[in-house]
Amino acid sequence: MASRRTVYIEAPKGRLSDSMDLRRKLVDKRVGPVRENAERVKDLPLQDVDYRKMLGKRNWLCDEEQPSPPTAQKGKRPKADNGNLTEREHYSMFPQLQRGQQQMVTETGPQLSLWLKMIICDLHLYTIVEEKGFLDLMRSLGHKNPPSAADVYSEMVQMFDQTKEKVRKALEATKSVTLACDFWNSKAVQFLTVTCHLINKSWKQESFVLETTLVPEKSSSDSNINQLYKIAARWGIEKKVHVVVTNANNLDMAVQKVGWKHLSCFAKTLDKVVRQITKHASVGKVLKRCCDVAHFFCFNAEAGKKLREAQIKLDLPRQSLITAKGNAWLSTLSMLERISEQHEALKEALIETDKLRLVLNEDDRNVMRDIIKALCLFKEVTEAMKRDQHCSASNIIPCLEKLKRKLKEQKENDVAQLLAKHLCSDQFRPADWLTMSTALDPRYKHFVLSDPVIAKSFKEKFLDEMYLIAKAENLPVTEASLHKSNFGELENYIKMAQLPREGNPLSFWRYNYKRLASFAPEYLNIVTTAVPLDRAFDVQKSQLMSSRRSVLPPELLDMMLFLNGNCSTETPLCGYLS
Repeated sequence: MASRRTVYIEAPKGRLSDSMDLRRKLVDKRVGPVRENAERVKDLPLQDVDYRKMLGKRNWLCDEEQPSPPTAQKGKRPKADNGNLTEREHYSMFPQLQRGQQQMVTETGPQLSLWLKMIICDLHLYTIVEEKGFLDLMRSLGHKNPPSAADVYSEMVQMFDQTKEKVRKALEATKSVTLACDFWNSKAVQFLTVTCHLINKSWKQESFVLETTLVPEKSSSDSNINQLYKIAARWGIEKKVHVVVTNANNLDMAVQKVGWKHLSCFAKTLDKVVRQITKHASVGKVLKRCCDVAHFFCFNAEAGKKLREAQIKLDLPRQSLITAKGNAWLSTLSMLERISEQHEALKEALIETDKLRLVLNEDDRNVMRDIIKALCLFKEVTEAMKRDQHCSASNIIPCLEKLKRKLKEQKENDVAQLLAKHLCSDQFRPADWLTMSTALDPRYKHFVLSDPVIAKSFKEKFLDEMYLIAKAENLPVTEASLHKSNFGELENYIKMAQLPREGNPLSFWRYNYKRLASFAPEYLNIVTTAVPLDRAFDVQKSQLMSSRRSVLPPELLDMMLFLNGNCSTETPLCGYLS
């Protein structure tokens, strides 16, 4: 999403805001010129609605100064020449800025009203503004006439149209994009949310949520990719897409049929690794038993009551158990940590409810501790990835190398050794695009370019691309001359010291190695996960997002997720931040 800059403009002294005239025009249009019955206007709920946005007036602070209102004679009420309300009367009904106060205007378009900002950022239904609890809260804060649901919906539709045009212009100005495809389920129905990632001309990373659409019940890999291709075509970027990052299975061949490259979501890849170790008898047995315990206490009210009594008796935190979501490693870790913390209370509650078969023995607890220690390394590595301001796919190989090294250091942990083995297997071998992305990140290039074979391949690929570009532009160059003119730049980049981890690779390429830099955006805008990192590796945020969007009606889902990802001034639930 494009970064926002806020400009504060002080209300001019000695005159009233010109938005007064816009309000008067709107009032006259709705109720007609008011000469004698000004009370009709007072009763309208206009105080909290910003009609500058509804009228599309963006330069309302840049008009010419208007003459000051006429001075009232003592004992007489000033009248407007046309019989309408005077500016003073309008000012009393629709309070404007007092002198010296500041008005906030955003450079990316009209400012969101407070009501719409809350609805979009937290994915509420727009009808919340007419619910009793919300109305009571607003009135207690001094808002006597909050906007109606129809007003908020109208503003939402207008904001949707304006933001759509802004996104379309941003996509037209770029040459290369990456698509992130999040397949998710709600009430036994599958949806697809598509997000586009790019690096603009100013070397800033931008992300835009494009569409959310229903996935047909009987769909295949080919039909899913055809649906994705149609979305890209509607936005005019089907020829600009190079890589597609998805959290679905078996899409490699289908993506290649439309001329794109496929990269599996990193979070999904880690889940696959953990799924592999569940096939081992000891690990699978303990995980199944822990899942049975969590389900028993989460879905049995009597058992939950016994657990709370045991927690109070043993002075343990009064917390509910967590159920693992499928084979996701992060929710599995959360479940195991909670069961380990509450083991004594669980044991006492299970004995009282005659469920002795669910009590974990000492061997089970030892295996559980090994699983927790190993998965905590996964959490440590992904937390570091989340802190990275520019977390492109170039982070994946360094993270995998660090994770394998730390797992191997736990020599007495059989679970850790199993995970390290599966991380090294061929099925998780980095793709060519992943290798190139890492090579073009000056923070991590040594992870791949220290290998002479990869370094040679990197040089050849770069020179081949340069030759193809020169040939397409009919430039009089040969492969030999191109190799000679660019060889020095390639060697210098490979030999240079790596950038610090906290450095910004985009800023580096903006000012260094101009020829090589022309290829960096194509590879550095590849994202790590199909969903935002903070949600991919955070159980609570993921669950919050799932619950919020599941209550949205299908006819609002696309618009709400689009606005949430592209317009929220706070951290959106579903969108990426640039």
